[in-house]
Amino acid sequence: MDFLLNLIIGVASGVAASYFFLKYFLSKKKPIVAISEHISKQTVNGENSYLIKFVNMTDSEIFDIHIELTFYKPIGDYNGGNLQGKDINLKDNFISYMPCNSTNDPHNLHAVRIRTTDDIEQMWSDASSFIRLSIIAKHSLSGFNKVFIKDFLNKNCITDRRFLSGNDLTVN
Repeated sequence: MDFLLNLIIGVASGVAASYFFLKYFLSKKKPIVAISEHISKQTVNGENSYLIKFVNMTDSEIFDIHIELTFYKPIGDYNGGNLQGKDINLKDNFISYMPCNSTNDPHNLHAVRIRTTDDIEQMWSDASSFIRLSIIAKHSLSGFNKVFIKDFLNKNCITDRRFLSGNDLTVN
């Protein structure tokens, strides 16, 4: 009888320990990505380009990073709730691996600038339109995904200034 009771207690405590490990440790292992408030208009390789910067703020690597940039414009209906979306072509919309911030990384590979050559300012003809950046990333330890969304609500976010290096998301 004592053997059966000890077996049940051992199995129950193992299940409880596994549950708490998964719940409290691994659930905190999700990607953290910071996105700039600005869109920088620059000339890159002789092309007029728009750049948006984001940074891996996670304490470990992230991978399978999918990036989408979409221009949304309201279209008419009685309630005003419909949007028409148009994809903005990115030069690179997938990053397979992005390291974490490290003192051994002189090239700041944890900070990325995505680029489009589509003329965003010409598309953006009215004040009710906006641009949405969507980033989906996966944490390297837990494998958990997270979606990050940043809406650029007006043309004032477009600037001729350049992004600063590293973790800094501002322009100068």
